[in-house]
Amino acid sequence: MGAILSSLRTIYLGICVLLADFADSNADYNALLGRISAPIHPIKNPSTSFWQQRPPFPELVDIQSPSLPDHADIVIIGSGISGASIAYTLLTQSSAESDGLKVVLLEARELCSGATGRNGGHVKCASYSDYALFKRRFGRERAKKLLEFERRALPLLVSFAQENGFEVAEARKVETLDVITDAGMWEKTKNMVQELKEDVPEAGKEVEVFEPDEGCEIFELNREQCCGVIRYPAGAIWPYRFVTSLYARLLSEFGSRFSIETNTPVVGIETRDDVMPFMVSTSRGKIPAYHVIHATDAFVANLVPGATGKLFPMRGHMTAQTPGAGLSRLDGSRSWSIIGKRGFDYITQRPRQGEDGGELMVGGGVVQSPSKGIDEFGIWRDDQMSGPISAYLEGIMPVTFGRDRWGEDKNGTRIKGAWVGCMGFTCDLLPLVGKLEPGLTVRTVTSRNDKQVGQFKVPPAEWISAGFNGEGMVLAWLCGVAVGLMALGLDEMDHEGGPGIPPGKVKDWLPDIFICSKRRVERFCVAELGLLM
Repeated sequence: MGAILSSLRTIYLGICVLLADFADSNADYNALLGRISAPIHPIKNPSTSFWQQRPPFPELVDIQSPSLPDHADIVIIGSGISGASIAYTLLTQSSAESDGLKVVLLEARELCSGATGRNGGHVKCASYSDYALFKRRFGRERAKKLLEFERRALPLLVSFAQENGFEVAEARKVETLDVITDAGMWEKTKNMVQELKEDVPEAGKEVEVFEPDEGCEIFELNREQCCGVIRYPAGAIWPYRFVTSLYARLLSEFGSRFSIETNTPVVGIETRDDVMPFMVSTSRGKIPAYHVIHATDAFVANLVPGATGKLFPMRGHMTAQTPGAGLSRLDGSRSWSIIGKRGFDYITQRPRQGEDGGELMVGGGVVQSPSKGIDEFGIWRDDQMSGPISAYLEGIMPVTFGRDRWGEDKNGTRIKGAWVGCMGFTCDLLPLVGKLEPGLTVRTVTSRNDKQVGQFKVPPAEWISAGFNGEGMVLAWLCGVAVGLMALGLDEMDHEGGPGIPPGKVKDWLPDIFICSKRRVERFCVAELGLLM
């Protein structure tokens, strides 16, 4: 769910812990294998996300045409940030005169009701821990390119929102604090920071280290719960409003060739020897299409058989909390991650607007589950919450800041909302981006004539932008842009760059190890998650 886990740092500090006991936990492991191998479609009545309340474009919540479009050059499945960036790229980078592409976006439930509408609101790249993980896995040069890709997200999304006038999205730069609560982890953290400063000084200079006494004094933290603090730049955003603001703009500008069909789950895809080789079956009928793009993150395996057991959900918990009466007024200028020996939590704060706003968006707590987090993998439903995790999240904030500093709960209550979402995880902890081979879709693509879409005549295909491992707000936008450009045949062009789209060729900025291939996916094994760390 988007950036609900805050950054790949959370993978380094958390997933290895969650899966480290597999060898001694056969029952948990076997149960996990069963869950991830039995995908289900998004359920009809998910928990209510704070982000989706008071939608700025209520007319878009359940938008659909009176009848299903009779065809589409390109069908996008999924309406989160990845689907939005794909639609934006397809529509703005193609010419209505020469291409005239008809794009249809299908969503199983309400608009942006999946992970993007349920995440933590972080746009956060923890460069020191991400780089250390990447370097160990892929070597120094690849690690630098991966880190460069992640670091593009913050300025790109904030500037894009500002340039388009998406004020309701609350996209902004913040200072973020990683509060380390374990002494051993604090020593490892300082070593990672030093490594970053030596290898990638332009990123390292942004990271500051505070020993516990100084850090707790400056940042008003509970000294009993803190072994040290790391500070660096990050971002925060109202993800649902960012995405729906973009859809409103696209419909206004490209309504003649772009439609959004909510409450229209895709139940199957078939191929045929025809001008439009794909037949996309939905609950409302069928749509012939030339290209199909999968942007459903955790739910890809429902329509791509080769992804079963390879790309699967992890349930994440979120709450919206009213700050205690004693907490300093920060007006949404700071975010936090609380990192312990086992697990991590993440917090952003909304800006205040008079008496409105200022909520702390608090998520995490996964290792508080009965099986220390393993039982949160492979959960396909976003309507049910874990009691232990919910109770933990409700109590963590006064402990983090200290009960005296936190003060009394305003209006006698703290929790304004609690919900869950399903994040898509891959077994190698990297996204799946690009063309889907028939060996993964189990569908052979043929076309009756030489019709090809776009100025550069891209043959019919299925594509994917998914598997963001909790890092959707950092990874998904540019992965979607890459897929959009590939489907248009523009990925080898040297772009000047513009709002939301980097300059150069796609291969100049997209890490090659993100590219989806049958060989890569077939090598996935869920047991590797623990070993990767």
